[in-house]
Amino acid sequence: MNTIINFFKGFWSLVAGIGVTIRYSFKPRVTLEYPKKRLTPPRFKGPISFVRDEKTGDHLCISCNACIKICPSACMSLKAERDANNKRILTDFKVNHNLCSLCSLCIQVCPTDALEHSMNYDEAAYSQKDFIHDLLEPFPKPVVTKIKTESPPQPSPGGTAA
Repeated sequence: MNTIINFFKGFWSLVAGIGVTIRYSFKPRVTLEYPKKRLTPPRFKGPISFVRDEKTGDHLCISCNACIKICPSACMSLKAERDANNKRILTDFKVNHNLCSLCSLCIQVCPTDALEHSMNYDEAAYSQKDFIHDLLEPFPKPVVTKIKTESPPQPSPGGTAA
């Protein structure tokens, strides 16, 4: 008697499984064919990148160093020079994504909203150097015309100013 009960339980389990399979075969697919179709979740946090200004096509960074100061991972480096109008011009901005924890503190602290998370999730490389991104790469190189200033007199080898 126990064998017959086990047989019907197993048969009912098989029928239930086939029923689930048939029901899902008529519903639309949930999975995507990855290389052809890509789905990025709305709250995805990819690598840090610059926001492109719609009017000028340039970045919005004013070289204030707020992102550098707040970064807990110390993964950013910034270099700026002053132009003839004494305005800071960004000449180099690199982010080491080997160290970046994607905490978004740099994005939150930026006064001009110049930084954002990109939607790039295909970050794969063979060396660590490939994860050091120059954020100024897609933008034209800045032209910095420095102010000519007189250099202070250099001390002579004898110890007196020339």
